[in-house]
Amino acid sequence: MQVGKRLADFRKKNGYTQEKLAKKLNVSQQVISNIERNMTVPDINFLKGAADLYDVSIDELIGRDFSGDKGDSYEHKIMSILEKMDDRGRELSLGLVSKVAQYQGSDDGNE
Repeated sequence: MQVGKRLADFRKKNGYTQEKLAKKLNVSQQVISNIERNMTVPDINFLKGAADLYDVSIDELIGRDFSGDKGDSYEHKIMSILEKMDDRGRELSLGLVSKVAQYQGSDDGNE
């Protein structure tokens, strides 16, 4: 997915119009439009501001994936699955992982 499309999706998901986002990030609405249409590339200050506003990392904001040679790690496999879930699925997964961690920490599972 192109960066502009991801940024537009984040903007809409967080309930901002291009104009409101422009005011929040101290840029013009035209800048937002150009970035979302992939006419220009966002600068680092824009990305920092948007990431802070949406409470995500810049990597998540631009869709950066850490595939590489860690593709077989458990953490990477878990993250790949979580990325495909909606918020409710993530919430349920967190509950399940918490229960497993509690079970592991309770004297080999014998409570």
